[in-house]
Amino acid sequence: MQKIFYEKEIDLLHQLKELVSLTVDESIDYKIEDHGVRAVGSLAIKGEYISQEKRHFLENVELDVYADDQKIIDRQDFHLKVEDFHYDIIDGNLKIKIEVGVYGVEEGENRYIQLDEDPIDEIEKLSRDVETQTINEQVVAEAPEEIHDVEKLQEKIYETKEKEEKVDDDEDLGVYYLYVVLPNDTYASIARQYQVDEKMIRDYNQDLNLDAGQILIIPYAPKDHSNKV
Repeated sequence: MQKIFYEKEIDLLHQLKELVSLTVDESIDYKIEDHGVRAVGSLAIKGEYISQEKRHFLENVELDVYADDQKIIDRQDFHLKVEDFHYDIIDGNLKIKIEVGVYGVEEGENRYIQLDEDPIDEIEKLSRDVETQTINEQVVAEAPEEIHDVEKLQEKIYETKEKEEKVDDDEDLGVYYLYVVLPNDTYASIARQYQVDEKMIRDYNQDLNLDAGQILIIPYAPKDHSNKV
């Protein structure tokens, strides 16, 4: 089993005084493909809180995770599951850390993903064309753009779109790969495979030593919408 930890701050406009309820539910379908197994679905982060009155919020994280047969131990056992989550109330907003287990694959290094990091210049350049088509012009004019991490096992991509009932005019988009390192992989060979600058990959992964089964974050350079699934 591998684990991915997602850490995200949910902006409630600093109005959160008391958290009444919080749930994280997965809804995932599985499809056996020629050379692996794919999991498609979403994680729903739902909660109720008190500001001046009771309010609700909802965040949906779309998932499309592909595991290659080289990393799968048992196809029938391959599945994703929310193992646990923890939260903190910080300055009237909610910070949540979600532990997702990836079962039926070889063990690998755990990954810790910050979903609400500040915009990254290199990724803004790579994804500018996609973002200008998907982000409402009025939202861009009124608020700074925020790019969210998107993870994927092996060589597939999935997107994350977050929407809050409280703030319904805010929609952010970002794309990343999660790549499972194979024997004899190097930063140079991975950079050539994804046509991404080697230094950028090293920087995103803090120049970690490469071991088979380890998961790397690969910034995704979009070419057109047909590449997205």
